[in-house]
Amino acid sequence: MGFIRTFIARVTRTQLETAKFGFYLLSPIMVMYYVGLDTDKKFNLPGFWPDPSTLNQIPKEPHEIQAEIARIRRARLEKRRRLEEKARELGITEDDDVDVDNQIPENQESLEDGVVRETTHLV
Repeated sequence: MGFIRTFIARVTRTQLETAKFGFYLLSPIMVMYYVGLDTDKKFNLPGFWPDPSTLNQIPKEPHEIQAEIARIRRARLEKRRRLEEKARELGITEDDDVDVDNQIPENQESLEDGVVRETTHLV
């Protein structure tokens, strides 16, 4: 304990300020150095990133692009067939949807050029 007390008593203000400056300057540098070293070993979480072989691969060659477009079209056609079959089972037809869209409300009338005019009926 006596050694520390004599050491502190011998340190001048200039030496103390120089030591503080060195500490303030070197502390962030040492932290950055520690964090930057071997980040793969320190911060690696096994299984965090997916395996590259399981990811979707973007086609780059022309024949790969054509094959992908054909696959998408087949999938879209199959989905359309399933939806049409389900609509037939439920009794929904395309004509039903068109009639609903083309109906004019009771308070409007259609003119020859396709313009709809609102009418008021006094009873």
